Amino acid sequence: MLDGLGVSRIGRRSGWDRLGAIDWPIARAIALSGDWRTPVVVAKALSRLGNGPIYLIILAALFALRPKGSEAIMICGGTSIVLLHCIYPALKRSAARPRPRDLGIACPGAPPPIDRYSFPSGHVMTLTAALFPIVLAAPAAWPPGLAIWAAMSWARLAVGDHFASDVAAGTAIGAGVSGAMAYWIVT
Repeated sequence: MLDGLGVSRIGRRSGWDRLGAIDWPIARAIALSGDWRTPVVVAKALSRLGNGPIYLIILAALFALRPKGSEAIMICGGTSIVLLHCIYPALKRSAARPRPRDLGIACPGAPPPIDRYSFPSGHVMTLTAALFPIVLAAPAAWPPGLAIWAAMSWARLAVGDHFASDVAAGTAIGAGVSGAMAYWIVT
């Protein structure tokens, strides 16, 4: 059983309990209620885009803009995403962290999550892995890449699917795998 800060009332404090003291206030501040109509619609739409369609948009932009090394960028991003999704289910199961929505912090009518657990954010992990080689190969892509990443990160917090630390971990894991892959393939 968890108290208002996500701290276990029974037994010792776990790592999630200690992290909850930081994450809970952030989750409460960012999670949207039904009273905020426009942001709720935007957060839900972005979360749905993260289920797959955003990668078709990114791929179409790569084909249209043809940055130098676009073939290597696509190979790097695609390979990183495949590798990440091979380890991602095991990460989720071993962490077994409940989602904010399962602990009472949720946006009404938010799309249901794809999987059960919160840590790490798969949407942010995958998006980071896709964007990292793009911004590495085409530095002018940093501002829109950062804006896309920030929008998705906000949306995952706003709908109550993740805590801030889940998003941070997803970013670090996605950047680590994609960065190593980009170093090997793109550079």
